[in-house]
Formats: sequence, structure tokens, C-alpha cells
Amino acid sequence: MRFSERIHPGRTVVAAGGQQIGVVEALFIDGETWKVEGLQVKLGSDAADQIGAFWNFFHAGRLELPTRIVQSVSDTVVLSVSVDELRQVLPLEPTQRSHGAQP
Repeated sequence: MRFSERIHPGRTVVAAGGQQIGVVEALFIDGETWKVEGLQVKLGSDAADQIGAFWNFFHAGRLELPTRIVQSVSDTVVLSVSVDELRQVLPLEPTQRSHGAQP
């Protein structure tokens, strides 16, 4: 079973080139192993445009990042890929996931 846990306030997420792309909004956790599988990131408008994520003034773009591309976590989450590389390696989340049980 997979579930998510909302995080408030979120940690800033920075791509490998140093560009801030957004903030962590939720963690996706495997219910059997209790390992974090991914992070839901609420994208800033510039990063959403670069990645190609849908956003408008009423709906922030969101993206699920697998932990395999997270380089380090402290006060900031640093990714091992640039913003341009994110567009190539990640499928965009078509809808915002709600917290609770996940398929």
C-alpha cells in the first residue's frame, strides 16, 4: 500500500544547476517498508513553464519526483538533475494527488 503525508511548511527544492523549482508539498511512502518513494513538489511558475507543467493563477503546477534523483536533503532538497533534464526524465502528474491511500 502506498500513502502520502502532507508537509507544511515545505522545504525548498533546487535543481542541479541551482535553480529553485518549488517546495515539497507531500511525501509518498511505501506502507510496507516505510521508505519514502517520492516527493510531490508544488512548482513555481517559472519552473512549471520550463518543465511544461500545467499551471494558472488558481492552480499551481505539481510534479512527483522519485527519490532516485534526490542528491541531498537538509533545509533544502537538492536534485541531481537540472530543470531541463527533469522534463526529459519525469512524467508530469496529470492531477494533484490527494493525501490518503494511493493505488
